[in-house]
Amino acid sequence: MVALKEVDIRNFSEIVSLQRDSFLQVGEPEYVLAEAYVYRNDCTAYGIYSGDTAVGLVILRDRPAEGAPYSFTDIFIADNFQRRGYGQAAVEAIMQKFRSERLRGEVEIQVHEGNVPALKIYRRCGFEEVKRAEWNSSFLVMRAKL
Repeated sequence: MVALKEVDIRNFSEIVSLQRDSFLQVGEPEYVLAEAYVYRNDCTAYGIYSGDTAVGLVILRDRPAEGAPYSFTDIFIADNFQRRGYGQAAVEAIMQKFRSERLRGEVEIQVHEGNVPALKIYRRCGFEEVKRAEWNSSFLVMRAKL
């Protein structure tokens, strides 16, 4: 249903133009891409695609430090594509990518406790809450085995 495509010069403008009304839990596309650039030694920004259409964005920590789990952050689906199953399909595609690489045995994420739609998706995809984030106790740390 969806595919992950690395953000590069060919799709940068399309990804930056993704529209969202609320940036409470995830930053604007420009901020997300800047964050991915700052952490480029172990992270990659991916567009979330349905066919040839960008529907969202995510940062994958796909080259984690020794002993650290895979992770992903700043995942979002643009407003005009929400409530169509793209969020869950994106998480499933991310998990499949990590499984195929098999550098680590688990995935860790942090999600705001008030982000109910995301929590439902993560739980359906096998994530379980393990603790609260040290930097902000309103964020949950969740893990899933690969």
